Amino acid sequence: MIDIHSHLIPEVDDGSQSLEESLSLLKQAEQDGITELITTPHFMKNGEFRIKASELVQRLSELKQAYTGSIKLHLGNELYIHPDLPELLEKGEVLTLAESDYILVEFPFQNYKDEYDEILYELSLKYRIVIAHPERYSYVQEDPNFCLRWLNEGYYLQANQNSLFKKETNKTLIPMIENGFVSFMASDAHNEHRLCVLSEARKLLEEEFGERFAVQLTQENPEKILMNEPIVQEYREIKKKKKHFLWL
Repeated sequence: MIDIHSHLIPEVDDGSQSLEESLSLLKQAEQDGITELITTPHFMKNGEFRIKASELVQRLSELKQAYTGSIKLHLGNELYIHPDLPELLEKGEVLTLAESDYILVEFPFQNYKDEYDEILYELSLKYRIVIAHPERYSYVQEDPNFCLRWLNEGYYLQANQNSLFKKETNKTLIPMIENGFVSFMASDAHNEHRLCVLSEARKLLEEEFGERFAVQLTQENPEKILMNEPIVQEYREIKKKKKHFLWL
């Protein structure tokens, strides 16, 4: 399996806070069957986490030197939406996923502004956009078809594995998966409470949707990012369930 979203570089964001924690998470990932991963530190232009790409490259190099396991490590960023992202990418101050044309973009959890669509469009002229964990956003939870504004533009959606096992996100995510909205399942690993694991999610996907589908979300599509190849999406609008009223 290949994990495209994690926070394993020590002391650069709200993820791992020590080298020892990072090595422990990587060991768990190995045991879980993960063979390659992209670690994606947060970048927030107006927020707390703003470490530039050059320093992240150095920090990853240090992690690689300390890590003696079998997982192949790649680097990227989880980019919080901001009008300056196109310029920052152009200057090489923030990172695409594993040096590909794919970028991972995150939004506020509560409010989505129409101006974000304009930023995404500008980014899409040069990059393939992956939307991070849409099932966690309140506006998607209210109406999963909100995602059609992204899918219709050719953007991809990445869901978190632990969202499958939480009540508030599971009821949003399952219909999204059923209708082809999701292209990637990733760990979004941060610490011992948000581990770098995918096997339980893959097992659930196999049981609910079949092995072929589970492999696609945890292996084949992530591999296309590493190979910098496009992914074909087939999705359909989620039909709202009709409410039945019992008139007495």
